[in-house]
Amino acid sequence: MNLTLKVWRQKSTNAPGHFETYEAKGIIPDMSFLEMLDVVNEDLLAKGQDPIAFDSDCREGICGMCSLVINAVPHAGHRGTATCQLHMRHFNDGETITIEPWRAKAFP
Repeated sequence: MNLTLKVWRQKSTNAPGHFETYEAKGIIPDMSFLEMLDVVNEDLLAKGQDPIAFDSDCREGICGMCSLVINAVPHAGHRGTATCQLHMRHFNDGETITIEPWRAKAFP
């Protein structure tokens, strides 16, 4: 699968944020969403660019650290599924995916 990612980037809570566009190429449908981000980050690092920062800990759907808003919906709208358990087969080849942090007063 080849995907386009629009990722919210922000250096700090005081810095203005913006979306940056990245290409995710050769993504395997059985990868988790976080594994897909790992592949994109490997490519960014190889190019000398900053990786996409995201929280993850257990990668087993237990801790809740992997909370992301995907296409304007927490966890891409799959109820009872953490982002680390969301598989890329739920997306279509060529799709554009928007990725933002989970925002709340407690997590600015």
